[in-house]
Amino acid sequence: MPEPDQLPAAAGGRLKAVQAWLRGRSDTRLGRLALQWFRAYFAASRNSGCAATMYSTLSVLPGALVAVALFNPESNTNAFAAHLVSHLGLTGSTASLVEDTFGSASANRLAATISVAISALLWGIGIGQIYKDVYARAWGIEVGSAADQALFAIFFFVFTGAVALAVVSGGELRDTGWIVLLPVWLLGTTVFWLWVPRFLLHRRIGLRSLLPGALLGAIVLGGASAAAPFFLPATMNANGKAFGSFGVVVTLNGWFFIMITMSLVCAVFSPVWADWRQSERQRRDAVGAQRQSTNLEAK
Repeated sequence: MPEPDQLPAAAGGRLKAVQAWLRGRSDTRLGRLALQWFRAYFAASRNSGCAATMYSTLSVLPGALVAVALFNPESNTNAFAAHLVSHLGLTGSTASLVEDTFGSASANRLAATISVAISALLWGIGIGQIYKDVYARAWGIEVGSAADQALFAIFFFVFTGAVALAVVSGGELRDTGWIVLLPVWLLGTTVFWLWVPRFLLHRRIGLRSLLPGALLGAIVLGGASAAAPFFLPATMNANGKAFGSFGVVVTLNGWFFIMITMSLVCAVFSPVWADWRQSERQRRDAVGAQRQSTNLEAK
């Protein structure tokens, strides 16, 4: 056992060892990429995940309820809730809570559609503004025109449709089998995340430059959606038993926040990837030139 006066020195030594280990990890290729990515995200996002989640909860989620119900006109119950219950494998009281919480959007499609239109005007348009600003800050460009509000409205309806389609396809993947539909799902998701920045940034950035972030977004968000049935039902069960419908809504809202934040993290990856590749190429050339100079001096 070390003496009491030796404890601070021992703790300080361990802290220095940890700091040295972190410096070593950050001075690798992957470490430099992760550090650049971390800095770029916080510089570009500016807490946009919270705002996007709030706007999406008030507009996209109700819109997805209506969209799924409209895609399933023969259903007597809320198709969104049915697909949600199926994808997460919910049973018993929690499944009943989910169905009761979201009600039956197909029971009054006209009123629900009007509600979605009002929500789009009040909150939905702001979602496109948030994503556009994040992409623009990440790429270091300024874009904007008088037609942007129309673009944001189009983005809202496409984004809502994509969320509804993701819920429906999740149930289809579960029923049909991942091997059959997974490639199609990944391709469609990649195309969507290619379209989003291309559309919001007025085609200022080429598709090839946007591809790394789109691929990453498809893989990360798809993986998170596929993994949700393994951990989300337990949280929903606990919150549903403790708080009823409010617990179910809070749980889904928290999951929505995680997914939106991950989408924003992936949104800044393409410019980071391009800068990282260029800086690594310059670093490699500089090291090669230095070695060549050292060899010449040695001769």
